[in-house]
Amino acid sequence: MNSLDHPTLRQFLAVAEAGTLRAAARRLNMSQPPLTARIRLLEDRLGVQLFERSVKGMRLTAAGAALAEDARALLGALARAEARAKAAAGEAQPLRIGFVSAALSAAVPDLLRGLSARNAPTPHLQEMTTPQQLDALEAGALDVGLLHPPARRLDGFESRPLGRDPFWAALPSDHRLARRRALRFAEIAGEPFILFPKAQGPALRETIEALAKDAGATLRVVAEAARAHSQLSLVAGGLGVGLVTRATAAQMTIRGVTVVPLKDTAERLFVELHLLAAPDKMAMLTKFTAPRRTGGR
Repeated sequence: MNSLDHPTLRQFLAVAEAGTLRAAARRLNMSQPPLTARIRLLEDRLGVQLFERSVKGMRLTAAGAALAEDARALLGALARAEARAKAAAGEAQPLRIGFVSAALSAAVPDLLRGLSARNAPTPHLQEMTTPQQLDALEAGALDVGLLHPPARRLDGFESRPLGRDPFWAALPSDHRLARRRALRFAEIAGEPFILFPKAQGPALRETIEALAKDAGATLRVVAEAARAHSQLSLVAGGLGVGLVTRATAAQMTIRGVTVVPLKDTAERLFVELHLLAAPDKMAMLTKFTAPRRTGGR
């Protein structure tokens, strides 16, 4: 085995991104023991330790981080070379598009309609977090990302804002405030909250914490769920209150949940969406993706 062959690099990156061998094996659709053996063999052949192992999982060492950076670049270059060769031969390739759940309300349908109008091949779609999309774009595993503004820039990619969407309060339907036409954040600041995991949107969580502090309360998160549907289901069960974007509220109805506009947070509490793609893909996609901005009620 070449210690840096294509399959090995993919497996190494899967472990680096997933943080555990079990999660990486699941992502790669393989069993854990052979993956463990491949990673140990890679370390033996390179003569360096790539991961720090603990009960919490696998963390990259300095050597591992350096290899991960070069591996993403190498795999990305190989994927682009393959795509260019197929394009030169006249073989149309479907776009590989990653998207965050917030993109489902408008951006994903817009993209699909635009691609259909151009008779483009049906794209491959995958729901992924923003960090997962950045890694996949860099590794050449994605062509297009629909994501929240990235914390780091990717060389060779262009970013285009698609708009912002304010958050509203999601309350159990029997909550004392559920019949109000609009609320101030201070009125719910002391409630138990059901939110997304902090790692999924650290800046947004900090904004929510700051809003609570401004209202004289400490944010109390009693449950976390990565998807809006899961969060709202817990709200419906009376566990606490939640926050949902206006676009999601318009498209998703959960029995037992009442959504009430927040009238004083539109400029602080919102989610932004960006389109990230290589320049050639961006030139094609921007013809049918128009920025959207929503605010207020």
